Amino acid sequence: MKISRHEARPLPEQGSAPDVLSPYTEALRNHFPSREDILRAAQQQARHQRRLKKITAGIAAISVVALSWYVDPVLQREDLHTMVGQQAHYVLKDGSRVTLNTNSVLLVEQRLYSRQLHLQQGEALFSVEHAWRPFTVYAHETAIRDIGTVFNVRHHGQGAVVTVVEGAVEVRTASDRRQVFQNQAVRTLAADISTTQTVSATATTVWQQGRLMFDGDTLAEVVSELQRYHHGQIEIADARIANYRMSGEYDINGIDALIDTLPEILPVRISRQEGGVIVIRHL
Repeated sequence: MKISRHEARPLPEQGSAPDVLSPYTEALRNHFPSREDILRAAQQQARHQRRLKKITAGIAAISVVALSWYVDPVLQREDLHTMVGQQAHYVLKDGSRVTLNTNSVLLVEQRLYSRQLHLQQGEALFSVEHAWRPFTVYAHETAIRDIGTVFNVRHHGQGAVVTVVEGAVEVRTASDRRQVFQNQAVRTLAADISTTQTVSATATTVWQQGRLMFDGDTLAEVVSELQRYHHGQIEIADARIANYRMSGEYDINGIDALIDTLPEILPVRISRQEGGVIVIRHL
């Protein structure tokens, strides 16, 4: 019997054969970051998110402030008014003073960023306390912004007569803007502003002392002024007497007495009718 002999062959040395996985390893490295790369990316993302949060918070804060400036919410509202023939003095929350003339209505709004007053009818004198919030009076379509002053506003239905006693104001309408200074006045009619006129601020505000002052005013103008303080209707029956002129200073509380003395001043006669109606006719 033959015995087969196998010759022992030495094992190949470690590393002598090519590494068949190395191409795949390189490919994996190219497609998947290392642990260090992942940590670096995570740190960068965290820093980016922190910056983004700060920016977002800043934008939100700016938006809130901008929105509040735009909205300018009302903090307090007051409704002030006088009856026919009545006058009243008020001190506002900011220290400003307001005097209302006969049959006047004033809405006062203390807002977050402004002071807004709406003269809905009548006449008012404003003495403004300086503050960082602007002080603006609205009458019909007219806006009167204080520039450190005392000023008078008379609402006439389609606009306002603005007279500056001290300092200056800026008068604005939809299409015009004007600065008015002490002893000056303008009249607005819708969006139009008249030429600036030099006036006597003392005469304009004499009503505060309970007086009426006329200086060559027509009878029509006098009657229009008297009507503001009188409950009954006052009528001029003859157009030819409407342009008669008169001057003088009179007591607001004596309107009826003034009407009764008109025949002593002008060639007119007075008749009183039912319902308190007063009719002025030519002699």
